[in-house]
Amino acid sequence: MELSIVIVNYNVKEFLTQCLDSIFKSQTQYNYEVIVVDNSSRDSGRDEICSTFEHITWIDNSENVGFGRANNQGFSRAKGVYTLILNPDTVLQEDTLEKCISYLLAHPEVGGLGIKGLDGSGQFLPESKRALPTPLVALWKITGLSAIFPKSSVFARYHLGHLSPEENHEVDILVGCFMMVPTQLLLSVGGFDPQYFMYGEDIDLSYELQKTGHKNIYFSDSQIIHYKGESTKRGSLNYVRMFYKAMVLFAKKQFTGSSAAAYSLLIYSGIYLRATLAIVARLGKSTFTPLLDAAVLFAVLNTIKSYWEQNHRFINGGSYPDLYTYTIQGSYVLVWLFGLWLSGVYFKNNRPIVMVRSMIVTTLFIGFTYGLLPDELRFSRALLLLGALGGLSAMLGWRAVLSVLSGKPMFEGATKQPRILFFGSKYSKGALDDILHSSGIIPSFYWEEVPNFNNDDWLLKLQALVRLHRINELIVDVSEVSNTRLISILTSLGEQTSVKSLMPEQKFIIGSDSSLTQGTTYRKSQQTADPQYLRQRRVFEITATFLVVSLAPMTLVCALATGRFSAWKLWIRYSGHIMTGEKSLIGYSRSLSEKFNVPPLPHPIFDICSVLPSELDYMQNARAIVENYAIEARLRQDVLHLMQLSKKF
Repeated sequence: MELSIVIVNYNVKEFLTQCLDSIFKSQTQYNYEVIVVDNSSRDSGRDEICSTFEHITWIDNSENVGFGRANNQGFSRAKGVYTLILNPDTVLQEDTLEKCISYLLAHPEVGGLGIKGLDGSGQFLPESKRALPTPLVALWKITGLSAIFPKSSVFARYHLGHLSPEENHEVDILVGCFMMVPTQLLLSVGGFDPQYFMYGEDIDLSYELQKTGHKNIYFSDSQIIHYKGESTKRGSLNYVRMFYKAMVLFAKKQFTGSSAAAYSLLIYSGIYLRATLAIVARLGKSTFTPLLDAAVLFAVLNTIKSYWEQNHRFINGGSYPDLYTYTIQGSYVLVWLFGLWLSGVYFKNNRPIVMVRSMIVTTLFIGFTYGLLPDELRFSRALLLLGALGGLSAMLGWRAVLSVLSGKPMFEGATKQPRILFFGSKYSKGALDDILHSSGIIPSFYWEEVPNFNNDDWLLKLQALVRLHRINELIVDVSEVSNTRLISILTSLGEQTSVKSLMPEQKFIIGSDSSLTQGTTYRKSQQTADPQYLRQRRVFEITATFLVVSLAPMTLVCALATGRFSAWKLWIRYSGHIMTGEKSLIGYSRSLSEKFNVPPLPHPIFDICSVLPSELDYMQNARAIVENYAIEARLRQDVLHLMQLSKKF
């Protein structure tokens, strides 16, 4: 046995399936085994994967023991002369295993072999080759000088930017998504240090291999796709914290004296700097915009008020009282801002149509409330309508001006309709059509191109089709297209269009930014994970609960009259939990969310699965109800569910 391939899986069964598919398509003379260690995934896909790929060893962990420890479990079962540490979100070329094993056999001085990595859009991943992160190297990285001088042998040393990615090089550090190491050497250094839960293990192991006198080599004669960021999310503060903590652990372990102290100080400074910048950025995005909107709305209201005083209301002298200027106008601004916040304008729904709709709804609400006020608080509906119109125009206007001046869009673009180019066989097209149909999606453009590799200009033709038809979804049938050709397509077209892989037998699609299963490929993401829906839902729950409790005598009479007394008692009993967010009104239980892999919600007092009759298979039908609710949840649907379920108690 020449090679043992160890893969740690955690909630990425679709990527793992494509990774295994690429392994078993390898064209190599060498024998290999595959060991998968699952770190307690919610849905590991074990049954489907093991039925598709029979010759794999599968190890299940009852808890997530971390990347390093899980790999060590695989190392202890390895029978190969070499061990390949491989991430599940990778795709190998057909020649990758053959070339890498042959290189190691010819170069016994090599301790670790890395490889040229490409991301999901075909761009080179600079972390494929790295230097030892000494204090000085880390300083240039943290301060951003490495990004300013990406080819410098001094400032860009972290990613060895001065070394060509198209040539083999001796390097210090290899990336953990692909490391091929002699098994005995790997075991002699103890594998991965279990002190690292995630991040930093590859740096530590690379350095331990070097300390034995062996070389680490960046290998460019083959390449892989690494869908970076799918196994772990790298943009979060949690990632920053965990990564830098791993670097501190590395410094304490590998450096001594002043070097260790300087490195630790530098890393902690980096943590606080990155965290501070992230907080400032978030505050700027979440606070500055509504504050500017508030100032603009108030200024517009004041301007209109002054005009109305001088030309209509108080022509012969006089003015509106301070009560109107500050209290009434201030209330208008607060209600408008609350409506914009609730509709998602200050988050990821910043489109002109959303702002217009929000201003119309909130202005109608203010107008209705206005009619209920005493005469001394009713001033002029004209000022309200003109203020809403002028305020909306001003808010749209400053965003448009800022977009022109900064060159960055201040409005979210409209969702693009898929313009699909399918590059695959007629047989596989049926699988794609099934996915589209089950998702309820009709592409605005759909072109089918059957692969013909007898002509050398197949890639040029594909490029021409993408440009001609303005394709934004290029779906490649990996049962017909080799991984080597898939990588060629990525490197040529990955920046122009979204390149995705269709696995027709498994009926799912893997793209550069997501793993998509049948039925959810083009469908909107699950609504119970959508921040805008969750905000609206939370406001509704708090408002409804407040009214039920504060108007208890009236709501009790209504409950008795409609046969909902038991539901009313339950609502009153848990009202405090609802107000604090510990429980919710409508939804599914946390146990079912974990079982069916849907976004969790606070435990509901009215469970949508309570309508299931006892004579039906509970789990089968519960799955259908829960998954459907997660996808289609809307506030009006929640109200209907509430009316229905409250009769059951």
